[in-house]
Amino acid sequence: MDVVGFGALNVDLIYEVDLPLLGIEAGKERIGKYEEFENLLKYLNNKGNIKMRSGGGSAANTVYALSKMGFSCGYIGKVGKDKEGEFLLEGLRREGVDTSKILQNEKSGLCIVLLDKRKDRSILILPNANDSLSYSEIDIDYINKAKFLHITSLLGETPFEAQKIIAQKTKAKISFDPGEPHVKRGIEELKPIFKRSFIIFPSQEEVKMLTGKDYKNGAREMLNNYGIKIVACTRGNKGSYILSKEEEIELLSEEAEVVDTMGAGDVYAAGFLAGLLKGYTLFKCAKLATKAAAQSIKDYGRKSYPDKEILS
Repeated sequence: MDVVGFGALNVDLIYEVDLPLLGIEAGKERIGKYEEFENLLKYLNNKGNIKMRSGGGSAANTVYALSKMGFSCGYIGKVGKDKEGEFLLEGLRREGVDTSKILQNEKSGLCIVLLDKRKDRSILILPNANDSLSYSEIDIDYINKAKFLHITSLLGETPFEAQKIIAQKTKAKISFDPGEPHVKRGIEELKPIFKRSFIIFPSQEEVKMLTGKDYKNGAREMLNNYGIKIVACTRGNKGSYILSKEEEIELLSEEAEVVDTMGAGDVYAAGFLAGLLKGYTLFKCAKLATKAAAQSIKDYGRKSYPDKEILS
């Protein structure tokens, strides 16, 4: 395979509302308790405007986009034995992602995504089955067949420990998009994954949180301290900054009509990995990633993710 994803699997429930709502701050992502989640859903069903129900999870979005572009992809994760779990599996299978190593038990992860009129978003997550994925349940030989293992955040301690162990054992090149939940753990906790990563995809805010420095100096620090080959730092509507030992590239984002920015960073990672798999130069990888991300924000959820045509 080209890429195996390893991260959370959630059903995203995307609502358009006026933020702040019920004390939920715009631009934040956090774990919710079951009762809070249920109460918010009741409120939204009466007062909110649901825009879409979509498969989600950062790594899942990336492999979905890669598979849609024509690459062979698989996934490591866990969903529930419920209708939401079947919905998540069917969504990935429909685009050709191998789901044979996705386990099923308990309830599926859910994610409420709140979008306001300015396209700011706030996310409330109920991890459920995601939090119980352990190292003993993972087939390392399956991962070793891939060119890249793309790791993204999982909220529970058990799956996080599994990710750290897998990072040490796998023969695949590691692509790591830490995300806010992992970044909050601090750089020392993430060191076992960083030290084995070929490429990382932090946002400029995450670079600041991890290093205490601006995105350029922080990226250089991570490149020099952990043996990472490429740092691809996303900067939202300001573009991206890419750093390797040989090159330093700064690109502006492409103009696009913004409908939903959720998952744009995941599709940026997909575009970049697509370029690496094709053997493109670093600059061409960054251009492809930028183009893919711009296309992804033109509709809700995964509806406008790019396909094979983006590579032509």
